[in-house]
Amino acid sequence: MFTLESWSEQDYENFTEYLKSNADLKFRAFHSSLVPDTDSNSFIGIRMPFMRKLAKEISKGNAREFLDISKSEYYEQRIISAIVTGLIKTNDYDDFISLVNAFMPKINNWAVCDCFCGGLKEVKKYKKEFFEYLLKYLNSNNEWYIRFAFVMMLNYYLESEYIDEVLKRCDSVNSDKYYILMAQAWMLATAYAKQKEATHRYFLNNNLNDATFNKAIQKCIESLRVSDEDKKFLRTLKRH
Repeated sequence: MFTLESWSEQDYENFTEYLKSNADLKFRAFHSSLVPDTDSNSFIGIRMPFMRKLAKEISKGNAREFLDISKSEYYEQRIISAIVTGLIKTNDYDDFISLVNAFMPKINNWAVCDCFCGGLKEVKKYKKEFFEYLLKYLNSNNEWYIRFAFVMMLNYYLESEYIDEVLKRCDSVNSDKYYILMAQAWMLATAYAKQKEATHRYFLNNNLNDATFNKAIQKCIESLRVSDEDKKFLRTLKRH
């Protein structure tokens, strides 16, 4: 239905009406409560499997034209655009960067951010170049851009080749903004599970604020990938 070779404004309007016709109002109320910083009226109420299916359908047609005319009135429009962006096979690094930059202004909550990051598999083609480029986002004043940088590092750069630089970058951000703090803590807990030695050293000597550090330790303790012995030691590091 939506595998189109060209997209008109009317096509996109039809697409949005189709989303509305598939709304689940109970799910809408539930899901909007999980994203409290976003106006509940911007949620239609579509479950993720259905949105992924639509995005795959769109990506088989003229996905780039779809993105060019896509709107951001509704949460689901942003999510589907995020997934479609990730499904596009890029021609080169510059093409990849242009797609990423085009989507970034649409990130207005943690759910859109994390969905976008999870789907950007093309980054694996350009890991070295993009790792340097992530500094642009990490040094931003935009809360969501900084979270994007952390979640991208969490998803794609917790490897021995990058871990020391990832931790160094993590140490350069000292924010009390909730969604940045949570992304840092989540990334560090995952790093501890994947790159224990480097992250252990980092936990012993870092510049994190107390809230971020304690949240990272808490997430490590809650992780099934961390041993009971390590959890016992980590508890001793908590700041009071």
